[in-house]
Amino acid sequence: MTSDALSFQCPLRGGLHARPASLLAQVAARYEAEVILVNGRTGATANAKSVLAVISSDVKHADPCQLRVVGSDAAAACRELAGFLERVLPVCDDVAPDAGPTTAAPELPRTLRHAAVRHLRGQVVQPGIGRGLVVDLGGLPALSALPDVAARGPAAEHDQFRSALSAVRVSLETQLAGRGRGPEVGILRAHLSIATDPSLIEHAERLIAGGAAAAAAVGRAAAFFAARCRAAESRVVRERALDIEDVGLQLIEHVLGQPLHAVAPLPAGPTVVVAASLTPRQVLELPRGDVRGIVLEAAGATSHAAILARALGIPTLAGVEGARVELHPGTEVIVDAHHGLVLSAGDPHVEAHFARVCARQARRDERERRRAHQPAMTLDGQRVEVAANVAGGREAARAFERGAEGIGLFRTEMLFLGRDEPPDEEAQLASYVEAIRAAAGRPVIIRTLDVGADKPAPYLHLPAETNPQLGYRGVRVYAEHGTLLHTQLRAILRASAAGPVWVMIPMVTSLAEVELVRERLRCAQAELAAAGVAFNPHVRVGVMVETPAVAMQMPEYCAAADFFSIGTNDLVQYVLAVDRENIKVASLHDPRHPAVLRLLDRIVQSAHAGGRWVGLCGEMAGCVENLPLLIGLGLDEISLAAGSIPRVKDAIGRLSAERCRKVLAAAMTCHDAREVEALLTEAARPTTAEPLVASELVRIDAEADDKSAAIASLVDLLYVAGRTDRPSELEDALWAREDTYSTGLGHGVAVPHCKSPALAAASIAALRLRRPVEWGAVDGEPVRCVILLGLPASADDQAHMRVLARLARRLMHAAFRDRLLAAADADAFVAVLTAELELDGVGALTAGS
Repeated sequence: MTSDALSFQCPLRGGLHARPASLLAQVAARYEAEVILVNGRTGATANAKSVLAVISSDVKHADPCQLRVVGSDAAAACRELAGFLERVLPVCDDVAPDAGPTTAAPELPRTLRHAAVRHLRGQVVQPGIGRGLVVDLGGLPALSALPDVAARGPAAEHDQFRSALSAVRVSLETQLAGRGRGPEVGILRAHLSIATDPSLIEHAERLIAGGAAAAAAVGRAAAFFAARCRAAESRVVRERALDIEDVGLQLIEHVLGQPLHAVAPLPAGPTVVVAASLTPRQVLELPRGDVRGIVLEAAGATSHAAILARALGIPTLAGVEGARVELHPGTEVIVDAHHGLVLSAGDPHVEAHFARVCARQARRDERERRRAHQPAMTLDGQRVEVAANVAGGREAARAFERGAEGIGLFRTEMLFLGRDEPPDEEAQLASYVEAIRAAAGRPVIIRTLDVGADKPAPYLHLPAETNPQLGYRGVRVYAEHGTLLHTQLRAILRASAAGPVWVMIPMVTSLAEVELVRERLRCAQAELAAAGVAFNPHVRVGVMVETPAVAMQMPEYCAAADFFSIGTNDLVQYVLAVDRENIKVASLHDPRHPAVLRLLDRIVQSAHAGGRWVGLCGEMAGCVENLPLLIGLGLDEISLAAGSIPRVKDAIGRLSAERCRKVLAAAMTCHDAREVEALLTEAARPTTAEPLVASELVRIDAEADDKSAAIASLVDLLYVAGRTDRPSELEDALWAREDTYSTGLGHGVAVPHCKSPALAAASIAALRLRRPVEWGAVDGEPVRCVILLGLPASADDQAHMRVLARLARRLMHAAFRDRLLAAADADAFVAVLTAELELDGVGALTAGS
């Protein structure tokens, strides 16, 4: 019997909540040794093999903790647990990206404020706007208020309890099998870990042995752990109490053979779900197309229900006090989860607000969709293919919706992790084909399995390693696990019949490894051909360039591989000798280091000299600030997370490839990454500035009933163009000046203006009205032409006043006003403004103004 201890500080902002706790429990459960978690802040101890015990220990961010390991295999357990604490735990907290804090409700929009409409306020969990009939889902039944069922004896009750455990486990595993990846998978796995938790089972069985009925025992056990969670200091842990109650109710329903929280089917058509709180099960059961909004009385941005609502894109508010009292089932309401409002439909002011918000959002969505689906091209015409990194077929479909031009990296290891046995050929085939069909003829680069001690698959029985990044992973495991590779290659080849597929080999350091995969590919092709199974015999085979060994032998690899994709995440750590998981040196892991840039340039130049296509698929590609370097390299493709694609493609369109090449050349002569960063900051200024005025900010023959409608239309133009994300705040800033004095300058012209943090860029927007409106102008005449001047809060006040003064002076001249009124379209209107105000290409005043 040996013992050991591991000390650590909790690195997770959300503390040890259900999902990281379940990963810790999985590692601990692989060993006979007893593993005890000690919270140094509170002194609480917990069985680390029990998810409920771990989360009940209330470990918060930065808490000092210890794992005490006692048993015959304690040494081996400690080695794997040490690796888990160092490499896995710091990156498994998905509360922050998935949930984040709720957004405090902004000021009530001006039009609704002045109309004094009735409304409820809440915190924005998921932005959006939706309209539908109220459906009240109520709340969960209390675990203490269950049907009174007499116990039939410990043996019978124990059998019934074990049967319920098995049924719930099968149900959750079935649901998991039907999903690829995403927040719902992590949540379902957390629920599975709760349903099979040893502490919950032990607690319930102890009560059953004491004479309790199985249903009552489960209820009391779940209530015990839920109460411990609610007493925790960590908000995230407190919100997990609902998950325990949800799983407890599922177990009790199987024990009793009847539902305890049956909800009537939602009415057909658009609905708004109102509830005290929702369980993940309830959210997953909602009809996807009909639910247009969710209103929760309880706050909880990090609750699993909120995370799922966000993933589903359903406009959601939390913390709406009195929602179930004020919102009657069957009445029609509007959820404005941009402004944190619930409004009764039918009021004319509310209807006008709803119509305006929906219209401008539709225009902005269409603009972003249109721009994202255009090929990415620099100002001087260089094409840059922008592809997506994905981990499953469904994710690929979403990537193409965001404007992806291909799949630059399909991480197949996600299909192999989190399960007790590898996926079979049919399961892999289905996922690959789903991605290929979504690609609709565009290439899909599938990376073969890349697992190791840092991404363990239990069925491979890979040993724990001190430094798995330099160990037994990627292509290095293929010789020993040839059957796994063979099955995967068969699935990829069969999928190739559905569309273009390229195969990419990870972690290559020798030409022999490339030949190994090619040989296995030929064997799989021969098998399929003999069986008459369709496949593309010309599938390309490429190498992921993530080791210096490949980078320094590119000419030889050009003869062995059909293409290359640079994996900067690993390549950078190998070039700079930096373990990116080691917090003490992680700051040195910088892809902008001149040594890295010189090596990247060498790789790209060598690939192109050898007639080979070369892309880049590391995190470096998703950072807009790196684009001058990547474009300067002359890459054929960059591949990144789907969510970043619209922003990256938009930024590419504002850069010059010629200038980017000069920036890269200068960066490679820098001494360190800080110099490169300063160079990029300076280089970005002239190439990324928005023009002061553009045709998309001008409306000719616009309709407006009054001054308020005209200002609202101008603000909407700026919102649709992406110049502001806080239109109500910008509108209030304009009215703050109008309420002090009129900006009507006379001669039928008004110039509303403001300086506001709600603006992202200095902007001029304009309306030429079909019918003049009253403005309170200095000459008493109604206004036909409205020119808005807005500057961000960081702008130079003198620049603001120069533009305003010049505009006012020009407007005094009838010839200038006549040219504005005579402009045939928005482009002509912009041309007149640009010439008269002597603006340069990025909208600044020219010298001497």
